[in-house]
Amino acid sequence: MKAKYSGIDNQGKVYIDCSECKKGGNGDKTCSCGHKIKKGKQGMCFIGELLDKFEVIE
Repeated sequence: MKAKYSGIDNQGKVYIDCSECKKGGNGDKTCSCGHKIKKGKQGMCFIGELLDKFEVIE
């Protein structure tokens, strides 16, 4: 399934929305910044990992 909020920025780097991250609110909640975020467009980073059900499509 295509990630709804995560994607690729204009410099070619993949950014991961907290709601779609393995460490975010919908994952195992191990991130110290996004562990409470469960809705999209409320936080993102470049070092997160997408949940297994998502993929980034250019």
